[in-house]
Amino acid sequence: MEWTAFLTYVLIASHTPGPNIIFAMNTSRIHGFAGALPLVSGMISGLVIIMTGCAAFNLLLVEFLPAVLPWFRAAGACYILWLAWKIAFPTLRKVRGEEVLPEAPGFRQGFVLQFLNPKVILFGLTALSAFVIPWTSSKAWLFGSGLFLALACSSGLTLWTALGAAQKRIMPGQGRTVDLVMGALLAWCAFSVSGLGNILLK
Repeated sequence: MEWTAFLTYVLIASHTPGPNIIFAMNTSRIHGFAGALPLVSGMISGLVIIMTGCAAFNLLLVEFLPAVLPWFRAAGACYILWLAWKIAFPTLRKVRGEEVLPEAPGFRQGFVLQFLNPKVILFGLTALSAFVIPWTSSKAWLFGSGLFLALACSSGLTLWTALGAAQKRIMPGQGRTVDLVMGALLAWCAFSVSGLGNILLK
């Protein structure tokens, strides 16, 4: 097995911001690290299920994926656009005439959102099919690799959530600007995931 290439790929892919990492980071920026923990816990639980699922059904999914990929990309793009709108234009509640922050997203929302995140699923499929399957078909290695991928993604998610909480302390007055920048980044993610770029460039 190409361990150096595998570990390099996992480190880069799991620690570069994707839709859910940006959402978790923004949640911790608004509600603090402790306020984002239920969301992060849900995301990590979803990661474990997705990565072990990728390990269990890797060969089947690789054969089945090309047929459903256009639909999957469209659904993923819609989900990311929804996140972008939610971050760029947060809805504030009014309590006794004063605007207050909305409630922080919880465990269930984080759990469900992982299953709509195309980056995570494609990452699991790619890492296992490109690096592990050619080397071994051992179920123990596949499931162990799936759990390792979940751990790596959880590490990246926790790191970026902590950075969001740090941003809240360091630059508390830049909230609106950061909302718009994060929303724009997610909108770009949605465009990239949708495949429209490939169509327009043809």
